[in-house]
Amino acid sequence: MLPAVWDKFERHFRACGYVCSVLSIPAADEIRWQQILHGDSHSSLMGRLVDFYAEQIAAYPAPPILIGHALGGLIVQLLLDRGLGAAGVVIAPRPPLGVFPGVVSLLHVLTARVERLHSVRFLRLTPVQFARTVGYPMSGRTVFPLHERLAGQIPQRLMAAAATGVGCRLHFNRERGPLLLVTGGDDRMVASTVVQANYLHQQRSLAPTHYICFPGYGHLILTQPGWEAVADRILVWLQQQLSWI
Repeated sequence: MLPAVWDKFERHFRACGYVCSVLSIPAADEIRWQQILHGDSHSSLMGRLVDFYAEQIAAYPAPPILIGHALGGLIVQLLLDRGLGAAGVVIAPRPPLGVFPGVVSLLHVLTARVERLHSVRFLRLTPVQFARTVGYPMSGRTVFPLHERLAGQIPQRLMAAAATGVGCRLHFNRERGPLLLVTGGDDRMVASTVVQANYLHQQRSLAPTHYICFPGYGHLILTQPGWEAVADRILVWLQQQLSWI
């Protein structure tokens, strides 16, 4: 997803007094992808991507709350595993190594359209794929206009690594901040059963770990009608965990 998927959440959190910063993966034409894809051979591809975010987070004056969606949800878990962030919220997160992502999720990676740019193969869902998986259960009339605004490109190698768990190992017993896992009951991209399995693994930590499933919501839980209820429930959880009013 492109950063625009966070627009509604960002406005909502700012209105509640939070300072927000939306960090996204590099644009398809940025040289930084070459550094992430072909950098230090002693680290994994996913490890280098997490390094990319860790460098930005280190510049903040205080440990931030980390919120991620889909692949971003996996990255947030990897950042928390490094001891970064005051707390983490992962929404429809792709699972770490040891949690089977589901056959349907793997098929989405294998069938996405391939686009080549600067010798890098990028994946991007077609409008029909986007509507059937990401946009469900919203109507086609609502979803199709969102494709150009929200559907981004991601390197095929990176998506393959995330789908197979390469470089995505977590130390579940390691000390970390509180974690909330959020899923939509009708998500066709990252099934709620996958997120629940992820939650059961994360429960091995002594840190507070919670799971919320919103029936009737799909993968675009951040922006589909009723998103306010999701945002408000996350805000309540953050206040409970961090004692912020």
